[in-house]
Amino acid sequence: MSEASRVFVPSVSEDSGTSIGLGVFSSEETAWSVLRAFLRKSHLMELTRSSIVVWDVDVVGNEGMTTLSSMHCRDCPVCKRRTFWVDLEHFSAKCSGTSCEAWIEESTIEPGKIDFGWPPTRFLKQCQSVEEALVDLRILGAEIEAAGTTPGQAITSIPKE
Repeated sequence: MSEASRVFVPSVSEDSGTSIGLGVFSSEETAWSVLRAFLRKSHLMELTRSSIVVWDVDVVGNEGMTTLSSMHCRDCPVCKRRTFWVDLEHFSAKCSGTSCEAWIEESTIEPGKIDFGWPPTRFLKQCQSVEEALVDLRILGAEIEAAGTTPGQAITSIPKE
């Protein structure tokens, strides 16, 4: 008997409850690429959740389905746009806005610590809790806004020519 093949299905859900399937793919890498590309535009839609589900082909019932990732959308603490995707099961969070990309995740080197940062200024910090990381990122966002950048403007470390 041959091993069952698998397909990867990324999808997003809108505030209205409507689900949008983004395709069915034979590789996990492709499914993640398609989902990440779609999430970069999440500030243009009323999205609440996203997921990647793995289906084993020719398996009957729920045993054929595994949720690989389930993320919730929140307002980014730095750029204030609704582009901050949080995976609560394998805690990580990242702003999908291409000009922001603020992030938070559990430290892979020091268990119990939280790493977070903001790439445009190479800001990197470590703290004890997710709440503390969110507070520090909100402060960073407030400082950026106080310096004259508004949430609607692109935030980047590369100056315009």
